[in-house]
Amino acid sequence: MFDDDDYGSRSFMGPMYLLSMMTPVLVVMMITSLLFPLLLYVIARWRDHRAPVADPQLGLKFALHFFRVQSYQLLLFGTAMLVYSMLSKEMRGEMREMIYRPAFGFLVPAGIVFGVATAMLGRTNNYTSPAVGRLFNGYNLMLSGFIGFAALIWGFQALFQKGSSGELGRLAWTGILVYTTAWVVQGAIFGRSVLEATPPQSYEPPSSSSGEPPPSAMPGPMQKPLA
Repeated sequence: MFDDDDYGSRSFMGPMYLLSMMTPVLVVMMITSLLFPLLLYVIARWRDHRAPVADPQLGLKFALHFFRVQSYQLLLFGTAMLVYSMLSKEMRGEMREMIYRPAFGFLVPAGIVFGVATAMLGRTNNYTSPAVGRLFNGYNLMLSGFIGFAALIWGFQALFQKGSSGELGRLAWTGILVYTTAWVVQGAIFGRSVLEATPPQSYEPPSSSSGEPPPSAMPGPMQKPLA
């Protein structure tokens, strides 16, 4: 049997255990959120330079999509913390509050930024010129898929190990419920938007109904004289 001091030490290990498990996820999110968007900006500028008409709102849309993706990932992280606080059996009372209160600290500001960025994107040419949005949607799908795939592997490792998986299994199921679900939903939406996109039409020079080339394309002596 454990006395009160032992129970307090075991309960305190819950948040510390969660923090140690989430540290690699936070490191990956910080690195990708700083380095990968730089590559996306170079690609977006290169594609815009090659386009027949430059996009005057490219910089604005890039900034809005950047904050939209970062706030979305924070929403997923806060949701994962909240789900874990409900699934955990080690934490009780104040120990549980040490998880779900910071979770709301992530969810509220991330939800505000996500809503504002989405509303402002609706006032740009994001839907008529979706190149920047597709780049960020692909990046967002890769980030959610990477964490979701890691959670899926982690969950099966906990499932097939000998004995009870304990808090390790609950953390794995938290990642599966949140990130793998988001991975599947994002993949379905992104794939549908790409497959249903109309391909750019190639330019065809106008032709007359008689089958003759337009007057501007005919040599000078062959053009009909003006009446």
